[in-house]
Amino acid sequence: MADAVAAEALVALETAVTGLLPAGVPAGLTRDVRVLPQAVRSLGLGGFIGNHRAPDAVLQGRRIAARVAVSVTGGSDSTAQGYAATLTGQILTHTRAEFVQRGIHRIRSAESASGRALAFEIDFEYVQVPLAGEGTIDTLALETFNNLTPYRTRSVADFAGAALGLQPAPLADFFAFTDPDAAPPAAWSLNTTPPASLVQTANTVGGPLDLSDAQKAGAQLLWRPGGVALSLARFVASITFSSTSEDGVGLVFKRRAADDFFFFLASQRNGYHLFGRRQPAGWQVLATAAAGFSTSRAQRLVLVCCDGQLIAELDERRTLVAQTDVQTGGEIGLLTHGNNTARFQSGRLLELI
Repeated sequence: MADAVAAEALVALETAVTGLLPAGVPAGLTRDVRVLPQAVRSLGLGGFIGNHRAPDAVLQGRRIAARVAVSVTGGSDSTAQGYAATLTGQILTHTRAEFVQRGIHRIRSAESASGRALAFEIDFEYVQVPLAGEGTIDTLALETFNNLTPYRTRSVADFAGAALGLQPAPLADFFAFTDPDAAPPAAWSLNTTPPASLVQTANTVGGPLDLSDAQKAGAQLLWRPGGVALSLARFVASITFSSTSEDGVGLVFKRRAADDFFFFLASQRNGYHLFGRRQPAGWQVLATAAAGFSTSRAQRLVLVCCDGQLIAELDERRTLVAQTDVQTGGEIGLLTHGNNTARFQSGRLLELI
């Protein structure tokens, strides 16, 4: 999905550069301005800069490193080259205040291909000024991943309960599913009481809460950004959750069908972390460890799936590792098992490529 704020920033950069040029062009000559972005990154905290007062809305921003090329066509070479040289001086002699007013924080001349062309390297900041109020974000999810895998990471999707609360359909990027072996039906919704969270309020359960049987059927909330089912083979999922219930909280992943998926569950009541797998032939335990989770504060769960290795970390402490055969991709989602107070405050999904 295209970054709408970044697209606006590129248009604003072209407008800012064009505004540095004199309006008139000598007779017989034409000029063309091209903005070639080199890098775009978010300003502030994940693009969030602050809150705009009037209207009451979120301020977002982008920073762009770009090369701007201005070419001169028509006329003789000497005339065109003289005009290009004049343009360079006119652009670079603007005051610092004029550059900053246009969002340009650094500009310097760069080597160009010919005397009829000139080029500049520009560092540009853009702040999107809202036209209408939309509420405010008062909770931010700052999640990092210390990548020790041999792969690069690509951001696939993220959510924050506070941001979802600003959307007309907060659960549009998710699909609720109740495992056929579990009851009662799942009840997923967005709770806007701070900290705003995705919540599951039904005591959906199938199979024992303890480790006496591998069956852990429950409530799933599949993550489908833009309404499209994901298919990730190697990934990192980072989820911030809290729960006053001591029963199962976790993730379902590599899900290819209702009876074909992997899962992770943490149980405070029965003191375990569990990697398991469901196939049409039945349920299987891959690995367990003696662990749980806090029922008095939010915690961060990180799950890494890479080349047959499954890793779970809770608050930056590795709790469980499992080995399995290398699988093709599948969907990923939130999971509860006998837990009707689970709150998922934020999440980030990275693909390892």
